[in-house]
Amino acid sequence: MAKFNDKISTILSGQLPEFIVSEHPKFAEFLKVYYQLLESAELSVTSVRTTEGILLETETDQANNLVLNASSLGSTRTSLDAGDKVIFETYSGTEYGKFTRGETITGQTSNATAVLLTEDLDNGRLFISANNKFITGEIVVGASSNAYATIDNYKPNPVNNIADLVNFRDPDNVISNFLSNFRDEFLATLPDILANKVNKRNLIKNIKSLYRSKGTNRGHEIFFRVLFNEESQTFYPREQILRISDGKYDTLKVMRAIADIGDTTELVGRTITGADSKAYAIVENVAQYQIGADTVTEFILNNDSIQGTFQILEQIQGSASDTDDWYIKATVTGIPGTKTLTNDGSLNTIADTVAVTAGGVGAIFNIDEIGSGGLTEIVINNKGLNYAVGDKLVFDNTGTGGKNAAGFVRVINGGIAGEDSDQIVLEDGTMAADQYFGNSIMQELGTGTGTIEKVFLTYSGTGYTSLPSVTITSLGTGGSVRAWGDEIGRITALKTIELGKKYQDAPSPPVLEFYNSCVLTGATGLFTVGQSCTVSGGQGTIVSYNTSTNVLRIKSITGAFTEGQVLSADSGGSGTIAKIDVATANVNVVSVSDTDGKFINEDGKLSEVTMKVQDSRYYQDFSYVLKVASSIAVWRDAFKKTMHTAGFYFTGQVDITSNIDARGRLPLVGSISGRTEVEIPLIAILNTLFSVIFGRRLGTIDDGTSLRAKPLEPGAIDLDHNTNEHFEANQRDLTLTRPGLDIDYLSRKRATIGGQFVKAGYAYAGPKWGTLNRYANTIFNTSIGGTGHTFEQLNNLKVFGTRTSLDGQGGVFLMTSHPEGKKVKMSLAFPSFLTYSNNEFSNTVTNFSQTGPTFDDTTP
Repeated sequence: MAKFNDKISTILSGQLPEFIVSEHPKFAEFLKVYYQLLESAELSVTSVRTTEGILLETETDQANNLVLNASSLGSTRTSLDAGDKVIFETYSGTEYGKFTRGETITGQTSNATAVLLTEDLDNGRLFISANNKFITGEIVVGASSNAYATIDNYKPNPVNNIADLVNFRDPDNVISNFLSNFRDEFLATLPDILANKVNKRNLIKNIKSLYRSKGTNRGHEIFFRVLFNEESQTFYPREQILRISDGKYDTLKVMRAIADIGDTTELVGRTITGADSKAYAIVENVAQYQIGADTVTEFILNNDSIQGTFQILEQIQGSASDTDDWYIKATVTGIPGTKTLTNDGSLNTIADTVAVTAGGVGAIFNIDEIGSGGLTEIVINNKGLNYAVGDKLVFDNTGTGGKNAAGFVRVINGGIAGEDSDQIVLEDGTMAADQYFGNSIMQELGTGTGTIEKVFLTYSGTGYTSLPSVTITSLGTGGSVRAWGDEIGRITALKTIELGKKYQDAPSPPVLEFYNSCVLTGATGLFTVGQSCTVSGGQGTIVSYNTSTNVLRIKSITGAFTEGQVLSADSGGSGTIAKIDVATANVNVVSVSDTDGKFINEDGKLSEVTMKVQDSRYYQDFSYVLKVASSIAVWRDAFKKTMHTAGFYFTGQVDITSNIDARGRLPLVGSISGRTEVEIPLIAILNTLFSVIFGRRLGTIDDGTSLRAKPLEPGAIDLDHNTNEHFEANQRDLTLTRPGLDIDYLSRKRATIGGQFVKAGYAYAGPKWGTLNRYANTIFNTSIGGTGHTFEQLNNLKVFGTRTSLDGQGGVFLMTSHPEGKKVKMSLAFPSFLTYSNNEFSNTVTNFSQTGPTFDDTTP
């Protein structure tokens, strides 16, 4: 407790007999003072501020002050303040005096207060009412005298200590001197000097929470807040270690349906159930898309909640809330599911468009990934003349992603070929073989024209995603070759961009069609993009043609393009298909499809520059970095003893924080007072900001203003207060334009009712099917002798005016069960009668058969 309010001296008068208080007041006062003495405390002080008094004149350097005989009497015999200085009522340049009996003193650090009972400053002592919250070393200030001193020690009265000794077990009640013993016991690893405003008493009581949070981010934050009053951050290098398969990948379960009844967007967080399959799942999210004439709802299902298998074309249902008494219903539509590559093809690109042949609409597929590879063959495009065996092939790898392909001309003029087009292999030992497998029997040099007959690939290279162009280093002329690789540009992954709808319709399942990329030989003429090209039994549209590699790409294929066929283009080009490898794939149709998914971070990718390889010191699982504004040399030992976890490696990082004063300062002199202000805030530079005038007047082409010749040119500053306009009148700097007003609205309501698209027959006034549904109880014959309609009459009500096949059908159940059908007009007249108030209170209904009042009667 801060003050000892449960003191005997404060309650003594209430404990004494009344006759003692009334007849012996001096005795009662004596007892009160006596107990105050027992309950008092001694405050030893140093650095007491010296007061200024009235200095007596002396002939020497001796300084003597005028002293008091006494300032007041504590009793009839005891004088107070005798021997003290006589001080000025107003101090000469000081704001402090001498501690005064009865004033309140306050500790400037602890904010503890006590009443000064008396002082003995000659011996450095103040006697106060007990308060154990004063801290050794803090300054105390008198409330009325403004005198101050530094506390050296706090000593309670021994008699009072006996009563309060048991309370010293509590950090809240122990005196400051004993508080250090608590610190040695519970805060042994922490420095004695903590951050400002840290209450050591509260810290001792709650230190267990700090020790329990050892090794955690929260514990580190508390430690540095207590020690330095600074923010700290704990970084774990393990978060930046590159690990195998550590990327975060996410896929979704998707179902699509066409709404039948109600608003399907209200099913978020609700359970939907299949009417036939009885499968059910919880909906995580809902989106709607307009595909053709249908509004398609896409449900994102919670993967863990799916039970059973939903069926295509079955009706699903769910309620918007637990209190609803009707279901929102929709019909499941078939969507593409798993994509299966039956042939990965060659020379594909990610930018290629994938065509879909199916009964559904709206699905979009892309090539997600293509593979790289090396060259597998060199195709001779033109044999040329005067080439020699060993002529080198030069590969231009620019933009192909590949490297290191190499080869040379192996056979010229021709050779002897085996029956199966194989090389003749010489018998072992017949002659020394070269490093390449097999040998060829060739014509003698000089017996032919040097045509290229065979090319050998020394090294196929790696990493090619498209074909390189090839040239020959030789003295020969006219020869050309083209590269080919059956693994280059192969499709490794397909991606579904849009699922579409109704892919259960024939033809099903969908068939994916890819570009046909082929290498031509003997190509002549032009191959124009967008023109048709044909082969025997096939046709397509040209997408692109590369003259360096002879790669022709074709889409919209009908029939088949195969190797060896002669291809002709409508634009005049022709050539022979030397190499072609077309990708093929199929897709199954499902009710619930898995999305292709995506990485939600880059942690598992080699290309991520922030990820590091483990070094077993900094980048490891058992290390952390503390980011604070203080150097690690200041806090390392205390942190290691208090918060560090054994087996971990830690280091520090200094986070520099700066408080920058960005206020503009400029000397400013008053024109009247002449006073100079050196430190003037930012407002002092307004004269610089407004040294020029910019026009920003708005206008239109028809408001009578004209555009200023140089609207961006500023005007000169004018300090004349009488000037109102700095630019010419009736001129504008910026022209405003008005966009044309286009009104587009739907003048008629349209809806699908009973499978028919209804555009006419809606009632904007008068009876409609919804009115029949609403007032059923009043129009039916509900009592004997009543005038309501019979069921036979209701059965004869037919739909009319919709201009669809619905006209002529019975409408009672067809139209009243559909929310839009209730808005269609109806031919049923409701039974009604007219009431007319009469002047007589006994007659409340006037019938038309009465001859009294008439519609032209002017007398009520």
